[in-house]
This record gives sequence, C-alpha cells and structure tokens, in this order.
Amino acid sequence: DVKQNKIVGCFRDGKEIKLLPGYKTTLIYTNSQENCMDLCLQSGFAYAGVEYGTECFCGNETPEWGLKLPDSFCDMQCPGNLSQMCGGHYTINVFKTGVSKFIAKIASEPSPNFKYNSIPPVRIVFLLTLNGRAVRQVYRLIKALFHRDHYFFIHVDARHDYMFRELLKIELKLSNVRLSRRRHSTIWGGASLLTTLMDAMSDLVQSSWDWDFVINLSESDFPIKSNDALVKFLTVNREHNFVKSHGREVQQFIQKQGLDKTFVECEARMWRVGEKELPKGIIWDGGSDWLALSRPFVDYLVAGDNLISGLSQFFKYTLLPAESFFHTVLRNSPFCETYIDNNLHVTNWKRWLGCKCQYRHVVDWCGCSPNVFRYDDWNRIKVI
Repeated sequence: DVKQNKIVGCFRDGKEIKLLPGYKTTLIYTNSQENCMDLCLQSGFAYAGVEYGTECFCGNETPEWGLKLPDSFCDMQCPGNLSQMCGGHYTINVFKTGVSKFIAKIASEPSPNFKYNSIPPVRIVFLLTLNGRAVRQVYRLIKALFHRDHYFFIHVDARHDYMFRELLKIELKLSNVRLSRRRHSTIWGGASLLTTLMDAMSDLVQSSWDWDFVINLSESDFPIKSNDALVKFLTVNREHNFVKSHGREVQQFIQKQGLDKTFVECEARMWRVGEKELPKGIIWDGGSDWLALSRPFVDYLVAGDNLISGLSQFFKYTLLPAESFFHTVLRNSPFCETYIDNNLHVTNWKRWLGCKCQYRHVVDWCGCSPNVFRYDDWNRIKVI
C-alpha cells in the first residue's frame, strides 16, 4: 500500500516541460500508484507520478510547491486499481519512492608527488578466470603484473586440463599464486561464471593472504598502466568499489539484458524457459562483469544477508548474472556510497560493426563480445 508519508500531493504538470522528466511509460491496463512507484524505484528514481490515468513518470527533483493543487484536481481513476486516482488532465499525483537520488562517486587521483607515508599501499588479488590453451599469454600477463605484495588466484575452466597442469608449475614455485580446486565449466552468459567468482571470493576471504582489492581478469587482458600507478590509484580510493554501469535507461537495460526472463543453465547452454517478475523494492543495475572490489565489500558478499541470499537465488536463473549481481548488491546495500562508475578496464566496443549474435549456439538470446584491439586503436589507448 502507498503509505501516507510517501504521498507528496497533486501538482500541475506542463505539456512540454514535465514535472518528473526522468522516465515516462504508459500502462494502459495496469497503471496504479503502487505499480508506478515500483517501476520508478527499480530505476533508482526518488519520485514517481501518475497522470491522465495511464501515464507513469519518474524523476529525482522535488516538485515545485508553487505548482501544488488541491487533491480534487487529480480526478482520473487508475486502471490497475479503480479505488485510486492517477492524476488528471495535465495534473499529476506525486509520490516518494523511498530511495534517494543516486550519484556515483568520482575516483580520486593521486597527486604527482604522492607519498605513502602513514598510508600503506594496497595489496591486490588478481582473480584470473581462464579458458583455452594460451598458456604463454597467461605467463605474459602474470609477468607484467607480478609483485611480491600482490596475489594471483586462478580459476581454470574444468574442461581445460592442459592449462591447469601448466599453471600448477607456477603455483609450486610461487607462494602468492594459487589455483582454485573448485573448477567449473563456464559458458558465455551462464550462471556458472557468477558461481565461479563467488567461490573464488569465498576462498580468498578464508585464505591467509592479506589483501585490499580483488580485480578479475581473463587471459585476453593486459595492463596499460604500471603496477605502481595502479597501486597509488587504488590506495587513494581505498574501500571504494569499481564497476561499470550500462549507461542506458534502466527499464531498457532490464529488457535488453533479459532480467525479466527465466534462464536455466543445462548441458552447457542457457535455456530460456519463460517470463519472471522482478522482486519489488530493489534498484536494478548492471553493465560490465569486469570489476575491482574492495575487501570490506567482498567480506560482506561472502558473509551474506537476506539481500544477498535473495539476489543469489534470483540471478541463479538469469542470463549474464555476473554483469548485474555485483552492481545490484552495491546499489541496495550499505556499500552504495562506495560505488564508482569505472571498472578500470578499456574495452573495444565498436558498435558500428554491429552485433553478430555469435552466442546463439550456447544461449537462447542475442549476445555480443567486444572487438580485439588493433594497431590503429593505439592512440586511443595511450591517452587513457
């Protein structure tokens, strides 16, 4: 039910300039005060408004009190609940969704003469999730990132024993390199990737390693900044979390990502089996599954609570869960103020080439991967 303390009132709305301009949709048969508020909360908006019976608006700015009208001016019934009023002709019932306007934090940059002094440098775990046989490529990556104060936790796909055997040789020689014995067969878009990441984080929390950040990488990654630059940057942003958001309107992201569809991973394929309703009261977010997460947040993920257990169950039957789970937990947890919209990765998304839907053989959906960097991309990389 809409609580009294969420009701803002009836307001005059403009024809061209809307009172709540963040998002608009028309719910011909289902519009109601609750349904509009749920939709706006999903997108992280602070205010929801219903107008002309079927229209739902969302926004973050407090309505101007000079536009407030008596409740009798909002006189059209809601088709989804005939006992409620859903605005009127250029009049809008406005409600608080219960969330505050969200602004991602901006990362701090270390000064040119930065000194650690009393602030110890952060220690990083590089979490490698590997497939295939490109052992030399992995050696090159580890060599470029290697430092005695950092760690490498490596998951090798269960189907790729050659890679696992070769990397065991490194584990036997170096105390800061460890291979996971909990190996999964991961597929593009599968829930198995999220299971892999969460298992690895659980192992890291229980390990004796002393670390401050975990950064996940693949065999296709390679650093474009020095180890020293990375450590200084993360040191001045200690206990923040780096994820890259989708940059779209949230409802569009939900549909494009298929969050409202049920998928089941079986026999190395993600099968779409039907529709599903998103849990209410959750702000949804997502984007890239490349992350840099702080130790306190990883501790929280591993310890778990009702939010994490509920979202874990939801994302178990969701396409590309690793691209939304961590973002969504961040936005809805006590760590929401540590969110930085930057995952410390440079990805070559050349959208003009189009999406070839190259994963139809493993998933009932259209999925794309980024392009390989070429020589003519080097100038763009150098200025980052």
